[in-house]
Amino acid sequence: MAVELRPVTKDDFRAVIKLEVAPDQAGFVAPNVIGIAETHIYPEAEPRAVYADGELVGFVLLHPGERAGEHVLVRLMIDHRFQGRGLGRQALEAAVSHAAHEHKADSVRLSFVPSNDRARALYLSAGFQETGEVDDGEIVMVRHLG
Repeated sequence: MAVELRPVTKDDFRAVIKLEVAPDQAGFVAPNVIGIAETHIYPEAEPRAVYADGELVGFVLLHPGERAGEHVLVRLMIDHRFQGRGLGRQALEAAVSHAAHEHKADSVRLSFVPSNDRARALYLSAGFQETGEVDDGEIVMVRHLG
């Protein structure tokens, strides 16, 4: 399946906010409506719908980091109906590629809930490294690009 990130628009906004992770994952990621609402507080944030072969499957939220050349992956989720197909990994790579190509980022940071073993394994396998930092109770990771 080909994964692409598209801006969230008035045409797919309602569908994006209806996407949900599995019930046992609900404590790991805020609802998509929260991520979209945050873009009004942080206008430089970029909400993106994740499409696989033209079908809406997930959501990512990116924004510039505090350090020069840094971008932050604030949210990454794949709807429970589409999990287990490698779409999370593809969406992660699409988000990293977006940061690198559209924003000339030299690093991408993210954080995750410590008990989310699946996220940790995904991020480690995708080249992210733990920084030793904890942000609001979440483990911070970084991937250096280039």
